Amino acid sequence: MTEKKTVRVNDVDIAYVEAGEGDPVILLHGYPDSSYLWRHQIPALAEGGFRVIAPDLRGFGDSSKPQEIEAYGMQTIVNDIVALTTTLGIRRPHVVGHDWGAAIAWMYAFLMPRRIDHLAVLSVGHPGVFANPSIEQRAASWYMLLYQFPGISEELLRRNGWRLFKEIMGRDGDYDRYLRDMARPGALTAGLNWYRANRSPESELRPARPFPPILAPTLGIWGAGDRALREEGMLGSAKFVKGPWRYERVEDAGHWIPLDAPEVVNKLLLGFLGTEDSAQAERRPRRRL
Repeated sequence: MTEKKTVRVNDVDIAYVEAGEGDPVILLHGYPDSSYLWRHQIPALAEGGFRVIAPDLRGFGDSSKPQEIEAYGMQTIVNDIVALTTTLGIRRPHVVGHDWGAAIAWMYAFLMPRRIDHLAVLSVGHPGVFANPSIEQRAASWYMLLYQFPGISEELLRRNGWRLFKEIMGRDGDYDRYLRDMARPGALTAGLNWYRANRSPESELRPARPFPPILAPTLGIWGAGDRALREEGMLGSAKFVKGPWRYERVEDAGHWIPLDAPEVVNKLLLGFLGTEDSAQAERRPRRRL
């Protein structure tokens, strides 16, 4: 049985869906989604013997929507996930992410190697690859620059019955639902603030920082019809993964792989989670002589 709940963490209310019993799996969505993105995966994973938790990340769905740009830094959102899992008594979940949720999942994995079992990332590769995008990737993600102008972006996207928003989204994903969700008070600014906090032009001028290796067994999934993310991001991610790495290209899917190819995604996740050794074995403190 799927149930929607809410918990207070880091001064925001995080709504989440929970279903099933067993090893925990956290499902992280991206822009402009909510936990509803995972509606095909939640029952499949629950029936497969997992405890599934799918939050509405801050700024989306039924969760709080702070209006400050700084409220959406990736470290802050990773802290939301840590606080959520701690509150729910979860120590080492499997983490699955799509779009921005994948970016958060990558960061969670290299910052919290003892607090993750398996990692599965859909569409978005490791941030180390995206730090130096090709010109083809820059052209595909042109909209990220449009989103950098507070107030102006919102007005352009809403103008003429949300025409530009509709043209950018196309008829992909839950396009009808996205329009309704983004029209909720504060939702559009909250969603755009994810880009402003993490993908501003200024961010490219900051000194590159080394990324700790990903120790968790990692599954990367990319849809061949993705118009926003190039395959280079997922292919290049292998060099950042020290644990077992597996890559799956889904031919009959675009950016929204969980919706375009739900049966394929379900099969891949069920066949991957729990099949490799976990990220890091428990270390017991050594006894002093």
